[in-house]
Amino acid sequence: MIIKIDTTEQVRKDAKAAHELFTINAILVHVIGSLGLIKLLNTSLNVAIGLTIVISIMIVAYTFFKTKKAKQNDPYLVYIHWQLSLNRYKILISAYVFYFLITSLELLMSDGGATSMDGTSIVGSILTLLGIVPLFFAVLVSAVLGSGSMYNAGRGEIEQKIAQKHPQ
Repeated sequence: MIIKIDTTEQVRKDAKAAHELFTINAILVHVIGSLGLIKLLNTSLNVAIGLTIVISIMIVAYTFFKTKKAKQNDPYLVYIHWQLSLNRYKILISAYVFYFLITSLELLMSDGGATSMDGTSIVGSILTLLGIVPLFFAVLVSAVLGSGSMYNAGRGEIEQKIAQKHPQ
């Protein structure tokens, strides 16, 4: 169920900022950033993904501190949308942990076995791709969730569940 909060246009615009940052992180940092690092700077897939995750973690940290500041200083609608955006990062962080766990298995399984034509380990390539697929879906889901929340923030709406979890 959705609750509508009557507020000014500026407050709604400020509430949208949290989801705009979240969506930028999902699309520009992960999709465009990783492709740019691979194609333009000729970095490896693992390095490109690792760098985009580091940049994303910095954005998550900014969102965390901005949410704490918004709780004290900003109108309720702005705070609750920053909190919602912060909660949505759990999806991406879970995918990061899974990616690092799967790709770190290569260190344990590295035995100098079969290599592909480009000289990379076949097991390493399989593990890398196995870690990237859930990350890719997490980024897509995040982009969709961020867009929907941006729409709700622009209308001054919030889900009743999060409003009850974080009362005024």
